[in-house]
Amino acid sequence: MLEDGAGLECFRMKQIGKRRISFAWVAAAWVAVMAIIAATGLFVLQRWHSQAAHQAATQAVVERGQWLAMSLALRAAGIAGSSDAEAWREFSGLVHSLREVEGELEYVAVRRGDVTLFQEHAAEVSPPAAADDFNFAGPVAIGRQLLAVGEERIPVVTFAVAVTNMAQETVALELGMRRGAVAREEWPTTRAIESLYRLSLLMIGGCFAVCLALVAWMVRREERREVARRREEHLAFSGVVANGIVHDFRNPMSSLRLDAQMLEKETTRGAEARLPRVAELAGRMRHTLDRMEKVFQEFLILARPGESAPESIELGACAKECVEMLAPRFEAAGITPDVSGIAPDLQIRASAAAVKRALLNILLNATQHAGSGGRVTVTAGRHGAKVRLEVGDTGPGIPKAERQRVFEMFYTTRPQGTGLGLFLARTAIEKYGGTLAVVDAPEAGARLRVEFPAA
Repeated sequence: MLEDGAGLECFRMKQIGKRRISFAWVAAAWVAVMAIIAATGLFVLQRWHSQAAHQAATQAVVERGQWLAMSLALRAAGIAGSSDAEAWREFSGLVHSLREVEGELEYVAVRRGDVTLFQEHAAEVSPPAAADDFNFAGPVAIGRQLLAVGEERIPVVTFAVAVTNMAQETVALELGMRRGAVAREEWPTTRAIESLYRLSLLMIGGCFAVCLALVAWMVRREERREVARRREEHLAFSGVVANGIVHDFRNPMSSLRLDAQMLEKETTRGAEARLPRVAELAGRMRHTLDRMEKVFQEFLILARPGESAPESIELGACAKECVEMLAPRFEAAGITPDVSGIAPDLQIRASAAAVKRALLNILLNATQHAGSGGRVTVTAGRHGAKVRLEVGDTGPGIPKAERQRVFEMFYTTRPQGTGLGLFLARTAIEKYGGTLAVVDAPEAGARLRVEFPAA
């Protein structure tokens, strides 16, 4: 039973340590999953924003090209009605100025019918290698061409518009802009998106690295604590075993001492000594020594862990035997035990040794609090599918705030108490499916209730 109580606390501490390590790894896995999801989401957003930036840049270039084509066409239509060479030179200067602003402006051509009135290229080019009108609705036709510059082919976007001047002459203007204008237009937005994307990835990676380092530190700390905890458990278990030995041997030793004192007192009467009384005391001493031998044997099997096989026992008989075993203690303390309320045939399945030790601890606790001239009452009977045993005393009782704490290991209100009696009793009873609790007493005093499933 001692092994069960101390081992239970050790097992709980180990399970807490394992749960903490498992939780740390689960947290690391969740952080990794969230980091992957966040990175994937950022990648999708980056692609989507890049596409949106490309579309916006294309739209801006198209609108600018249309505006330039319409503006230059109106200017060229006004010049085409006259043969003023100075006006065409001014038009050429205007085109040069536009090229300074719009670096991707490749060429401008003005035609009237089959006659080319003006044509200026940024470089020496061959005739267009290909042409493809977009056939957009509106005054400006937008198309695509490949201009040959030496061995290089330059893709351009063309904007063509026809304007009728005051002389009812139709003047057609066509200008070409390199497709690099779109890339130049979208470059600032794309760079900003990429910078934000990389910064976000860097922050996610940094947070993940910090979380992973924190988890690794927590795991290593728990592992170190687990090693230290195991060392402490061995020491704690040794202390619990030592306290248990003292606790379980002190009670029968006290009974044995009382019987020895009464035997000595009886023998000093000489010829007036009562032989039946001497025989009774000697029998009780022998019974106490047998009980101590059994307790000693139980401590010897602590090196062989394992649960005791349950057997069918009679709970009422066990309770009466425990009361008889503590008769010297009751007699010395002036306490009257009452077992008249124990019903017969209360069969349960448990270990007889464990149940007896639990009942002894409960009865000793009642004896210690009943007070001189007090009374300890033991009742037992069936209640449905349960076998119930109650131990009551006439002491001050147990406050409701302490009814759970009295079963904690090492909790005691007595200066010489070990705080193990009720803890070991509850551990042994729960091991075989029973329960031990403090219940309200009909009168003054404390009442402890033990319940087992009926066999």
